[in-house]
Formats: sequence, C-alpha cells, structure tokens
Amino acid sequence: MSAYSSTFRTGEPSLPDLLRNINSGKIQLPDFQRGLVWDDDHIRSLIASVSLAYPIGAVMLLETGGDVAHFMPRPVEGVVLSGDKKPEQLILDWQQRMTSLFLALFSGKPVPTKTEKGQRIDRLYYLDIAKCLDPDEDRLDAVVSVPPDRKITSDFGRKIEFDVDSPDKEYELGLFPVSSVFEPAGWRRGYQKKFRHEDAKLDMFDDFDSQIV
Repeated sequence: MSAYSSTFRTGEPSLPDLLRNINSGKIQLPDFQRGLVWDDDHIRSLIASVSLAYPIGAVMLLETGGDVAHFMPRPVEGVVLSGDKKPEQLILDWQQRMTSLFLALFSGKPVPTKTEKGQRIDRLYYLDIAKCLDPDEDRLDAVVSVPPDRKITSDFGRKIEFDVDSPDKEYELGLFPVSSVFEPAGWRRGYQKKFRHEDAKLDMFDDFDSQIV
C-alpha cells in the first residue's frame, strides 16, 4: 500500500462523534478550503435529510502527520479553540455539509447563512414535532428557520406571527430545537413537565423522540 493511500481509512464514525471531534479541534479544515456558503434552503434540506436518516454523502478525512502532505489547518467555522490545537484529521470533502451540521446541531449559536437571493442572514433551526409525525407532510416543511431573536414577523416587523424566545413557547408550539438533538434530556423534561396531565401531548413527543432523538 502506498504512503498516500495509507493516510486514508474507511469506516463509519457516527455524526455525533464527528461533530464532537470538530468541536474539540481534532478535526479541522485545511486552510485552502473556502468558508461556509450554503444558503438557508440548503441547510434546511440537509437537516430534513438527516432527520430521516437519509444518506447525504460521505465525508473524506485526511489523517495528519507523516511525510505525505502538510496543510495549514484552521478550525471549522463556529469552533473556538484555546491555544494551538493540532488536528488529527482534516476535512477534504463534505466541508460545507459538516460546517452546516456543526453550526446547526452542535454549536448552540446562530448559523451564518444567506437567502436564495444572497442576502446575509443568521438562523436557528427547529423541527415541528406534529409535521415530523405526519406521513403526508414533506419533511422539509417540518424544518423551521428563525432569526436569532426567535421571532417570525410580517408587515415589516410590526406583526409577530409567532415567537419561540423561551423554552415554554417552544413547548406550546411543539417546536424542537435541533441544537438539542444530541442532548435532549433537558428539553424533554421541560416538555413533559409542561404537559404532564395531557397524555396526547406526551404520547406525541414519545413518538417523535423515538424517531428523531
């Protein structure tokens, strides 16, 4: 086996493990990779596919070290590292998907993205529990994108269509924050406490929990 091919390894690391390694700096980007450019619709579509366990491609990672190739690394967007953290692997392909998934599912921060017309925006993402459980609903329609203040407005901002600026409002509207998907216990406890006397609501979340979380 050549030295070049031996730097690659096949396998199926879980998505949570990949995102944790990105957060810790074990996985970084080579500095020639461009920054995040996916628009809001692409990110919503990616979240919809992941929530259905659809295949979304394969990440290609290059193990660092050795004498094969040397690239200047940089953290994935949204990652804050203390000190000079040397990566164990570099993302060669799938960078935009991994960056989008890290920001939306793991970072806990608004995702810098853009509209289909190229306007820069920041977004947080939710899954509509009822729509996720409805077989007649397109899963893309179940992925809700909101600005950082967690309010959707109309009439040039004068009318609030709905807001989810507190967990209690998230429970009321049945909107699950995708940033809680890998650590849902706190959100689950709040939801169960809110609807502890409403069996239908509890059963609905149990169904959602078993499928998504």
